[in-house]
Amino acid sequence: MKRTIGVLITYYNEKELLTEFLESLLKQTCQVDEILIYDDASTAAAEQYLPLRCPAKVIRGSINRGPSYGRNILLQESQSDYIHFQDADDLFHPDWCLRVSQAIEATQAEWILTEISSYQNGELACERVLELNKRTGVTDWVRQAIQGAILVPAGTYLRSKIQVIGGYRKDLWQSEDYDFHVRLAATDPSIAVIDEPLIHIRLRSNSRSKKQAEVWGSAVEAITKLADELPEKYRFDLAEAAARAGSMLFRNNAKSAARRAFALAKKLGPPEYERERKYYRFIARNFGQEQAERFGQLYRSCLPEMLRRQLRRSQQSAAVI
Repeated sequence: MKRTIGVLITYYNEKELLTEFLESLLKQTCQVDEILIYDDASTAAAEQYLPLRCPAKVIRGSINRGPSYGRNILLQESQSDYIHFQDADDLFHPDWCLRVSQAIEATQAEWILTEISSYQNGELACERVLELNKRTGVTDWVRQAIQGAILVPAGTYLRSKIQVIGGYRKDLWQSEDYDFHVRLAATDPSIAVIDEPLIHIRLRSNSRSKKQAEVWGSAVEAITKLADELPEKYRFDLAEAAARAGSMLFRNNAKSAARRAFALAKKLGPPEYERERKYYRFIARNFGQEQAERFGQLYRSCLPEMLRRQLRRSQQSAAVI
């Protein structure tokens, strides 16, 4: 029996972008079985932007509560076997539903992952955001989800699998997708990967993800909670994630939040600062991560970007020789 697929959309004042999004969904070579929209108390009601003959059901909230709350409401409302969460300002490749349906029927996987491309002002910004082509043979998706965020548009999930983990955590305002995918991966779902960019996300200057201090502060909250829930073997990965969040907070002038992240990383690790340069790792390990960040700020302020690039190129050439 063919499995049904529902697209669950969170909307907050995207207006005409919602119309374009739904039009791309209606132009699929294989139609989805259910379209649900949660309007998160928008001033521009979602109903005003539905294309003609669009069979979408709109659920409207009275208070703005964020995507996590909306996705949980949609999860409760959906009757589909598989669900796909999506933001209202993105676009589908015409063959998205067909390719995902084929993967479900062929593999019976509980989690289908597709590649994503990103666009800014109508121009291609990144053809392969997740770089799934570099994740061939991955066996530990918990570690993958901790080390590099898996964006929600990439996933189509067996609804009953999402119900097992209780959907989205209710007390995270940002980084909710990061936490969601780590917890989902921890249930050891069967995964099928479609290494093609079948979702096109649009990068916008006013999107929630641009509030970097909020995003990374919330990531620290998520890491703190995950540390109490995941097996001991993931503490090092969580330590690295906390250190990375602290670095981003420090560079966004959220110093108090950065210090909390540094302390968490030290408690869980200590981290190795694997993604940083040698000088940074040396200073962080011996004098603390905040001192490494301060040195990095001084380095960047004293050396112009062009000179830093030339220095990196010369170091790479020397390494090759």
